[in-house]
Amino acid sequence: MHRVAAAWVLLLLASSAAAEELRFLTYNTHGLPALIARDDPEARFPVIGQMTQAYDVTLLQEDFAHHAGLREGAKQAVIERGNGPEDPDCGLCTGSGLTLLLGERVMLDALWNVPYQGCSGWLFGGADCWASKGFQLARLRTAEGALFYAVNTHLDAGLGDDDRAVRSRQLDQMRDRIQGFVGEAALVLVGDLNLNAARPADAALLEAFFEDLGLVDSGARAREGGPFQVLDYIAYRSGPATEITLVEAGEDETFVHEGEPLSDHPALFARLRVTQRNRAGP
Repeated sequence: MHRVAAAWVLLLLASSAAAEELRFLTYNTHGLPALIARDDPEARFPVIGQMTQAYDVTLLQEDFAHHAGLREGAKQAVIERGNGPEDPDCGLCTGSGLTLLLGERVMLDALWNVPYQGCSGWLFGGADCWASKGFQLARLRTAEGALFYAVNTHLDAGLGDDDRAVRSRQLDQMRDRIQGFVGEAALVLVGDLNLNAARPADAALLEAFFEDLGLVDSGARAREGGPFQVLDYIAYRSGPATEITLVEAGEDETFVHEGEPLSDHPALFARLRVTQRNRAGP
């Protein structure tokens, strides 16, 4: 009997050691050139970089024109940008604006940067065609060996029917890539989806996309009564080899500089417990 009890204690200790609580951040940094952003990105971006150091996995959007400032403030060993512009000869065109930063407790196994096929608007509808938007797909591993995937994305903006149609196609492209490449593995998906749950058509797209991938919305939202719309999300799911459970999610309200928000989007966070189900590895 004592041997059985001891075995159970060892098993529980092993399970506990395999679980890690990781801090995730998604943030649209409003990284347009200063003339368009109408503020001082050169001052903001080193501060943003410094503040990302509090997180294990940081996934940024609109990191367009001030990446050097971000690096100046960030000290993470892993800082990976997304795809570049589709037309290198277009002087005003930009890449995806996506950036992945990792702390010491998470290792990068592999990274794929995938541009979306299609956009809506050069002068109107969000003027998205100037940017080669897409998604980052990263295979990550914790110090304990738990493997999971992370997706960072920024969908087409604009409120017109053409914009929503492009967002729908972008969701289809991302969903197909995840289903075909990631399979049923554990996944954290974040980003500026430009889908407002208060708009029925957007809500329907979001619900169908999450359902197709088996994703759970973490509920990370800006505080009620604040200046931000609900466009940014953190969603997750467990997989056969790795379990992901939610500890806490919300807005990191410390992302301010000289009394003003560091961006025109909220800094959303989620604390997720990542547990390796199979100690033998995937």
